[in-house]
Amino acid sequence: MARRDSGLEAWKPGIEVGMQTISTVVMYNINVIFEVLHRMLGDGPLYHSVMACFIFTVALVCGKVFKFFLNTTGRRLIRKTKSDLDDKILAIIVSPLMPVAAVTGAYYGLRELRMGVDSNNAGFHGVIDGANAVLFILSALIITVIVIRILSTIIVHMMENYSRNNDASLHQALTPLMNRVLTFVVAALAIIIVMDHFGQNVNSLLTLLGAGSLALGLAAQDTISNMISGFVIMIDRPFHIGDRIKIPTGEEGDVYEIGMRSTTILDFDHNLIVVPNNDLIRTRIVNYSYPSPEHRVIVDVSAAFGTDIDAMKALMLEAAQCHPEVLLEPVPEVFLV
Repeated sequence: MARRDSGLEAWKPGIEVGMQTISTVVMYNINVIFEVLHRMLGDGPLYHSVMACFIFTVALVCGKVFKFFLNTTGRRLIRKTKSDLDDKILAIIVSPLMPVAAVTGAYYGLRELRMGVDSNNAGFHGVIDGANAVLFILSALIITVIVIRILSTIIVHMMENYSRNNDASLHQALTPLMNRVLTFVVAALAIIIVMDHFGQNVNSLLTLLGAGSLALGLAAQDTISNMISGFVIMIDRPFHIGDRIKIPTGEEGDVYEIGMRSTTILDFDHNLIVVPNNDLIRTRIVNYSYPSPEHRVIVDVSAAFGTDIDAMKALMLEAAQCHPEVLLEPVPEVFLV
């Protein structure tokens, strides 16, 4: 069955030919400029200096054009998606585009500049080597920051989606920890890559870090145990912030904060009780607020001998039923012991 080509498909061969023609014309004009500069300036330092400046300028222009393209066409394309994650990632990528273009143009400009310097000029080559080292460190720093921000944005986005359908407090407690661990890992990898680039022995550093981690783990095993217990509490969720709990020592109160090392409980005297997470993991916790915030309260009242028991029961039931936080079902009861 024959079908009619759409307008875009009909124009596609012409568009491809036009793009090839434009690229051919641009490359031809650039080559003509290079040849004219080479004839005018020769193959000396002046020519390579002018070419280095030209490369740096072209890199800045390309960065500006690419940034304009992402801010216009790129944003229009990603607005069609339902998620806002791609918008956040695009904003992270767009913001450092000009520094990346400047570092890239400076790096290749220095390579061009080196070609016009005599190899016997050790001082000038040393300056270029130092500048290249600074540029490499800057590029590693920029890339590290971009990667950390992108991964952190993805983690926050995933935790926010999870908290909408589950526990919102998990996002508040766990996201900062994940961001800290992520930042440490990415920064450590970046430092190792930079040191390896400059010819440092990374194996000895890794061995030293391993031995230091072992010594630190033995010295701070209680702290690490509490941190692991805090992570388990955040995942298992035996209680939430605001729940009323009772710990084995007899203290009761509302959970005020769940930290990585300890959990804070606000008792009825408005005092904070700090309990290590490891103690909460190994003992039994009474949670009055889960699965339902309704729970029984026992109030002991003493009465003198000769008191009218029926009248006392009636007064206590009336007081309980009139209290705004006492449920009518199940009904309050009074027992004489």
